[in-house]
Amino acid sequence: MQLDENQSPSTPHPVPEYRSGKWFLPNPIAARLHQKSGLGVSCNDGILLESFEVLFCHWNRFIPIDNSWLNSNLSIDQDLIAKSIIFDVARSGGEIVIPTTNLSDFEYSKSTFAVKWNRNKSHFSEPPISQVKWFWSFDDVDWPELENWLSSVNSMGHEAEIFVVDDEMDVTMYRVNYEVISGNQISWKDLSANDIDSVNQSILEIVKTSSGGYIPIDNQWPLETIGVEHLSGINLRFEEIEYIKSKLSSKPNNNSLFSHLVDLGCILRPGFKYGCKWRAYDDDVSTSHAPWLVQPISDAPHCWEAICLAVRLAEGVNKKWLCAKTCDGEWKFINIKRWLPGKN
Repeated sequence: MQLDENQSPSTPHPVPEYRSGKWFLPNPIAARLHQKSGLGVSCNDGILLESFEVLFCHWNRFIPIDNSWLNSNLSIDQDLIAKSIIFDVARSGGEIVIPTTNLSDFEYSKSTFAVKWNRNKSHFSEPPISQVKWFWSFDDVDWPELENWLSSVNSMGHEAEIFVVDDEMDVTMYRVNYEVISGNQISWKDLSANDIDSVNQSILEIVKTSSGGYIPIDNQWPLETIGVEHLSGINLRFEEIEYIKSKLSSKPNNNSLFSHLVDLGCILRPGFKYGCKWRAYDDDVSTSHAPWLVQPISDAPHCWEAICLAVRLAEGVNKKWLCAKTCDGEWKFINIKRWLPGKN
């Protein structure tokens, strides 16, 4: 923890002094840290730093501390090392990152850990670009809370960033956004009366199978987004049969996730090979790849380790992983994607 003499400034910086739950550094070093790097909160003759800011300054600004300082502060905050690593990584691209505990007159979501400004932008006069939350990889995922936070952050015009720390103290960074889904395939509303009569007659002739049903077809099947052609007929999954029967009823269920996506012009195929409910196509299956892997919130991962696995698998096959949930009766799709500062 102690600085090597060859690295130290010619005149050693002062040791941080504990004051009112934070750590005091005096001017002039304090003024430089606050003005140029957005560190600490201004006070008389200096600044007050969070403990993880002190570690950042030790690693990057030659502020002296020793092992006794770390030991005593770890006994107070067992997450100190994780917060310090996150704070250091968040600033690795040159961005200004300020913990919300240092912001008294700035609007941010109540569960946000820190607010970030773009590199070469003034945190005094320019708007920030994002808000940051962090989790341990073994933490459970509170999907309603995560969605509320995302909605709040987006309403302020900011990106939502999540930093996940694993047991090895490595950090994986994610950006969370809402994804808009649509497709160009015909849906039920595009069918003619004759098409609907044909579908109705076909359903009456369905032969049950272990996975759904089989319809022998002599003519063109009018609902191309539903079913897969095999053995001179159409094979339907249970969910596809339910969709058709619902549409043929006097009170169709248009609020189910399956119905919502199909009515948007998407084609849904099983996502078994990709560890999700569906792979969703916006174009014909024979000419395109599915851009989305969709997981209903009822089947969504329960911890960040599982989210990491799902997102890495999806991006490994060039797809976006989406969690689908309803909010005030409207379906929303939360996309979680990995990112690196300065990369994307």
